[in-house]
Amino acid sequence: MRSSLSWIGFSDIVFTAIFINETLHCQLDMFKKRSKKGLSHVDWAMSLAIFLLYLAWFFIFVKPMFAPSQSMDVLLDVLDDGVRDALFQDISRVKVFVPGNIPSDYEPIIIPFTQDWPASDIAHSADRFVIDSGKMFFLANLSNTSMFRIYYPHKAIRMTALFPMVADEERARFESFTAYFDEGLLDRISFRDEPRLSGFSVEVDETDIDGEGSFENSTLLAKYVRAGDYVNMTSYFISENSRLYSYVSSADFRNHSVAVEFSTYNYTYFYFNPMSRGEVRYGIGPSCKYYESDFLDLYDSDSGLLVTFGRSISFRLCANETNARVRLEFDLTAGQEDSLAIMLHSGGFSEVDGYPLHPVVGVTETLRTVSAKQVSLMRNRDYSYLKQVFRYPKDRDFNVTVSSDVVSASYGIPQPEAEDIYARKIDGVIIDDFYEPKRALITLTVW
Repeated sequence: MRSSLSWIGFSDIVFTAIFINETLHCQLDMFKKRSKKGLSHVDWAMSLAIFLLYLAWFFIFVKPMFAPSQSMDVLLDVLDDGVRDALFQDISRVKVFVPGNIPSDYEPIIIPFTQDWPASDIAHSADRFVIDSGKMFFLANLSNTSMFRIYYPHKAIRMTALFPMVADEERARFESFTAYFDEGLLDRISFRDEPRLSGFSVEVDETDIDGEGSFENSTLLAKYVRAGDYVNMTSYFISENSRLYSYVSSADFRNHSVAVEFSTYNYTYFYFNPMSRGEVRYGIGPSCKYYESDFLDLYDSDSGLLVTFGRSISFRLCANETNARVRLEFDLTAGQEDSLAIMLHSGGFSEVDGYPLHPVVGVTETLRTVSAKQVSLMRNRDYSYLKQVFRYPKDRDFNVTVSSDVVSASYGIPQPEAEDIYARKIDGVIIDDFYEPKRALITLTVW
């Protein structure tokens, strides 16, 4: 609001100045014949009168030029606070880095995920994800990037179409890969119309695993569970891929000895590491080899079967006349979970030499961002409502303009040409359609 001297105060100053001026003229007439010393007093008095007139002019005309600036700063502060409360939001962000050189368009990535964030309020730069049993599963296009971002709360904008996945209680299929299940436990696998794995079994303390099976399906993955009295085994079949990811955990909170065994067919070579590799020797009598490893690939000139484990364990590889028998033995600790992955692939071991992948999950960051959703919603509100939202005085006016590559908007009324306009700019960050932070500029004007 404008601050100025009252007209009564101004009249008093003017009257005083005139009185002094008239008095000085009288003195000048009375003492004009006196000495030059007397005239010097008159000059001093006239200078005082001129100075008082200058003070009156300053307070009436100059001071109001500064007072509105101070009051406009208050209005800008009010509008600034209101805009930040209405248009800004705090977003949590987690970055996931996938090291290695795996040029895959639909690579399954599995990370631990213990946040209590509803999936409906999560946006993921990989756009397809499922949260289950303390894990997040998503398909990563590693041909384009190795860095992925998870935001909460933030709505997903784009969704990549997936090829149809066929899965029911008895089988899961994608293209030429088919996995068959019996009561939630893997039984056999065929790949390119050939049997590649059969007789899959799990022993717990030298006894076959017990329990009942269950099945769940989604557009991204199918879940198979064998829940036993002693050990639980959960397997996931992920869309767009010819592989299974299995997890083994104690069901009775005790330690157990576990063995996983299966037969493979028509593979010529094996590969554990550069020092432990060679030809699978089929023959009448079984030939067995023992290794400590977390990686085994059986392959021929056309395709292969990769087995990876979450840590180094005991592998036994035996071959007879018709097949190679693989046995994995490990101690299962109560409260911990072990992971086993089986992957059918094209080519030899060099095609899967970068596996298993070990994604790196960063710390949770908090970002202060401009909400594209709120910016869009406010465009449909009337001026009086916006004043309430921004807590702006009813008798003053404003304009707010949001400029960004993601969304733009203007609130309030157009700026009048005849008024003195006071402005302020706010720099912000807004998340674009590809989940990248972009600059947003908000311009506030008040009058």
